[in-house]
Amino acid sequence: MKKPNPEPHVGIFWLVGQRIISDTTPVSMAEAYSTALTHPTGHIDYWTRLQLSGAVLPEVEYEEHPRGRVHFDTRTQRFTLYADACILRKKDVVKKLLRLLHLPEDTPLSTDEHYRCFRCLAKGRQ
Repeated sequence: MKKPNPEPHVGIFWLVGQRIISDTTPVSMAEAYSTALTHPTGHIDYWTRLQLSGAVLPEVEYEEHPRGRVHFDTRTQRFTLYADACILRKKDVVKKLLRLLHLPEDTPLSTDEHYRCFRCLAKGRQ
């Protein structure tokens, strides 16, 4: 008997060294935001909780590590994975993110001005 596919997730994630740290929720539990479904936790709030718990170093700001999010467009019924270029260049990390978040293999990948680490900002990368 075939197991049902796990539900896709939306939310935020960081690549901290070789670890993916994420705060996601199943799309059915996500909050509506304009024409998208989004995870209810804000990036900075979640990062602060990670710092307080010791999961990340307290002196490291949330913008320092490459990061991204998964967006679900309610009009097109499509997911998009937005991420720092440092993540998108690592095909193994992208595949791991797609599996971890239960996203379709054909999920579009994109950069976004909000998801650029300090290295990409210094080099003027999108």
